Order: sequence, then structure tokens, then C-alpha cells
Amino acid sequence: MKDGPKPAFLKQRVAWYVVGPEEWEYAASLEAVANRTRTLYLNSTDGQANDAFHSGALGPEKPAALPAASVPDRYVYDPLDLRPGALETADNPNPLTDQTEPLNLFGDGLIYHSAPFAEDTEISGAVRLEVWIAMDVPDTDFEAILYEILPNGGSVLLTGDAMRARYRDSPRKPSPVESGQIVKYEFRGFTWFSRRIAKGSRLRLMLRSPNSIQVEKNYNSGGVVASESAEDARTAHVALYHDARHASFLELPIVSGAPSR
Repeated sequence: MKDGPKPAFLKQRVAWYVVGPEEWEYAASLEAVANRTRTLYLNSTDGQANDAFHSGALGPEKPAALPAASVPDRYVYDPLDLRPGALETADNPNPLTDQTEPLNLFGDGLIYHSAPFAEDTEISGAVRLEVWIAMDVPDTDFEAILYEILPNGGSVLLTGDAMRARYRDSPRKPSPVESGQIVKYEFRGFTWFSRRIAKGSRLRLMLRSPNSIQVEKNYNSGGVVASESAEDARTAHVALYHDARHASFLELPIVSGAPSR
């Protein structure tokens, strides 16, 4: 641009596009994009969180105030179950709004819904998920996906993250999981996104072990995943805890007030 005036688009170091109002917003740094956070704790009634119609909840109440919080939520991941992969063979023209996966978990996964938002709310940044999990295999894969559920029941994919259990502490040094041990998993790799969640919409969090024809399958044996086969398969029984000692939560980056445009 040589000696010409700086374009308005470059008036600050960070510019991001907010889906919903379809507007650009600006900040001096990535850290300054969201000016507060909102924490939603995972909970359920009697461990019921296994499908979209019998889901757990995402709420502001800490586990100590929840009478049924001591009951963990459980799911089973059988790598030899071919039903999830069979659903992926059909063409999917609308992957960002399709609900096939959360409506067809086949027992492999958990779902949590927030209460409807009381007002339009901008979420801009990378969400963070911290969960406490125990399982009976030395390794498996986890996938966490966040959606907006519209007032009319429609769904919009927002962001997601994945983790191999043995690399929960380090991406380079594997650490097998001890059977039955309650372990903290921190998901910090969610894709950065910006969307104004509409008044009346809810958030849906899905946590599962991916059983897909699209990605490398973890057979849960703890061996070299790339060399595993069905002969190595072990069924994983997974329990997610959300009691007073093991508070599992989702942290949202919130933009409030009148942003600079």
C-alpha cells in the first residue's frame, strides 16, 4: 500500500467475521476478542445422557448444588459395531446442519443441552472443555462437537475437537490409562469460531468415541493404532463424572457490550 492511507479493514490487528449478523468486528489482539467467559457444567438426572431426547444438561450450577450429580454418565464404544460407518456411505450435502450423527449414537456417546439463551449472545474464540472420565481399556479416542440448536429444532455445527486418551498429557509421550482410574481430560484444540447465538437457541455438546470410516479407527488395545485390526478390538466402557470432586464443564468465550466495528 506504500504511503497510502491504511484501509479501514486494518484499523486494528485482529478482524473477525460474526456469523448471524454477518458483520466484521475488530480487536487489538486475539486475547481481547472475548471480554468474559461463561462456564456451563455438565450434569444429568440419574446418568441419563445417551441421546438427544434423553440428554444431560449444560447449566451454571456447580455440581455441589445438584442432588443427582454423583451418578456418572456412561456409554459403550465397540469398534466392531459397523452401524455408524454404514450411515456415512450416503452422500451428505449439508454436513453443517445435518443431525444424523447425534441422533444415531447407537449407545456410543453422550449428549448435553443448555437452556435456551435469554438473549442474542456472541460467542467468539475457542471454547474449552474439561471432563473427568474413567474407562476399562488402556486407550481410546474421544471427539467433542458443539452445535447450536435453533428454536425450530434445526442444528448448526459450531466447532469440535478430538483427543487420543494416551496423549492426554502430552502430544509426544503416550501414557496408557489405568482401568477404572478417573482421569481429567482437557480439550483445548477446538476450532476458533464466531457466531451470534440467537435468543431461544440452545447449545448441544456431543462427546463420543469416533467409530467412523472417515478416520483411523482406534481398537482400544493400547497398541500401535495404525497396525491394529479387528483381532485386537476391545470394547470400551466409558464413564463421565460430574460430581463435586470431578466438575466437568464447558467454558465459552463471550463478547458482550458494543464491539468496535
